[in-house]
Amino acid sequence: MELRATFIEAMSRAATGVTIVTTDVPDGRFGQTVSAMCSVSADPPSLLVCIKTTSVIVNAIRRRRAFGVNLLRADQRRVADTFAGRKTWGEPYDFGTATWDALETGVPLLVGAVGRFDCRLDTVLEVGSHSVLFGDVVAADSAAGTPLLYARRTYGEHMEIPRQVDEGMLDLDVRLTWEDLDKGTRREGE
Repeated sequence: MELRATFIEAMSRAATGVTIVTTDVPDGRFGQTVSAMCSVSADPPSLLVCIKTTSVIVNAIRRRRAFGVNLLRADQRRVADTFAGRKTWGEPYDFGTATWDALETGVPLLVGAVGRFDCRLDTVLEVGSHSVLFGDVVAADSAAGTPLLYARRTYGEHMEIPRQVDEGMLDLDVRLTWEDLDKGTRREGE
């Protein structure tokens, strides 16, 4: 298998949150389902999203200089499919499939999303086939609910796994040295 195919297959194993990136310009509102989103800094608050450069939303965000990131709730799969361009639930990219409002910049933000970020565009980098858009977060809010996740080309939701703690290990002070690791031994309570 070629590297591109094995890379895509391996990346499909990475669980990510599902977001809708939005903006609006005089000729309309734009939204795109995006799984490549992460925080950059809390001081000052900033994040990034990666979107295929040929997507019409990239140029709209460049013109508007602002965008929203909406972290979907587990029961918002229909919205994710709509803004991924799928006709599963109706017309692709139809803002009528959900309720929207706005915060500081006025870009559309999804009512009921578990996290919402209102951003001013800071920097755009072109990397391969995608644009990496950095946004300065000017407003954010959160709501109750479980986030929608995406992995192995399907949706899912977070399930907390209780920590397993062996009570006998609670008072044990174990320190390893590189030498111990090379020998395959360990020293306890050193």
